[in-house]
Amino acid sequence: MADAGARRKFEALVAAAFADGFLADAEKTVLQRKAARLGISGSEMNEVIGLGQQRKLSIGIPATTPEREALLDDLIEVVAADGRVEAPEYSLLARFAETLKIGLPELRQRVNRRLQAPGNDRNTKQQTRREAPAPVKPAADPQPPAFESAQFQPQPAPMTPPPSSTAHHRDFPKETKVADLPPVTLQLLKQTIMFDTETDSLANIGRTLGIAPEAAAQIRNAIIAAFPDLKPASQVIRGLPRR
Repeated sequence: MADAGARRKFEALVAAAFADGFLADAEKTVLQRKAARLGISGSEMNEVIGLGQQRKLSIGIPATTPEREALLDDLIEVVAADGRVEAPEYSLLARFAETLKIGLPELRQRVNRRLQAPGNDRNTKQQTRREAPAPVKPAADPQPPAFESAQFQPQPAPMTPPPSSTAHHRDFPKETKVADLPPVTLQLLKQTIMFDTETDSLANIGRTLGIAPEAAAQIRNAIIAAFPDLKPASQVIRGLPRR
């Protein structure tokens, strides 16, 4: 049996893999590789995956910054293995990134770099998921069931535990609601409106929420209307003076 630290790390990776309710083949391949590196046997790996299917795993927060950085990289590698990151997966990554004081723009850059890395299977989520225990609600649901089960627990260590992530959630808008979007998802969509062209932001909104282009355009317009100070990148670009 692997040591407790390796087991906790592998449990975190499996919890992330099931954040969207499915274990894709590409994600399972990454987990098998990680298990081998951590000294996790095949039987123990299957046991942990079984717990992940039952939503019985938590994500332990390592005590040191280097350990948390390494775990964040591994979490991103797992959830991006199938070529896309769903809203519940982004929410999980955002909560963990808060323990490192990493904001959403930097997290998005890290995720995009991993998505653009060779070897990601962008068609995996279109395949039949043999590992799926039950149907999952649409990505736009404000309380994704898989994300609710991924609890964050500080790991025992001889040093001061990492700060609670509760205070960081105050940075996300709570009063303003748009289409019942979760706060983290809403913030991600605001980011794509601010920094991407209209075409790219519509594509990102549609991909994140799993909706058609027409519905994505309605969500984009609703967000812009709800936040008058939000300046879409396309307007900023058009407003630049010509030389």
